[in-house]
Amino acid sequence: MRILLDHCVDIRLKNHLPGHEVLHTKELGWEDLTNGKLLSAAEDGQFAVFLTVDKNLRFQQNIAKRKLAVVTLVPLFTVIEQLVVLIPAVLELFEAGVLDGKSYVIPDEKS
Repeated sequence: MRILLDHCVDIRLKNHLPGHEVLHTKELGWEDLTNGKLLSAAEDGQFAVFLTVDKNLRFQQNIAKRKLAVVTLVPLFTVIEQLVVLIPAVLELFEAGVLDGKSYVIPDEKS
């Protein structure tokens, strides 16, 4: 699966998503794109999933009209150690299948 990590996601998280093609916005020169333009670029780049920690994105954008899924990680803090803890749930979601135009939230049980 082709996955795009948002600006606000630690780039090292890509090392914890084995078997997937994972790119970060910085690697593509997209770090200055705002949410709507970034999602459009991700669609144009044929990404299946946009992975973010921006809890407001799903309320600010019309995800239902998008040709990708948005997965929001909700750790207590956005440090790599707390993001990695959520990866098993992310991989389980990917295995079950994500749908275009859907927004998924992976909360930390402590948050």
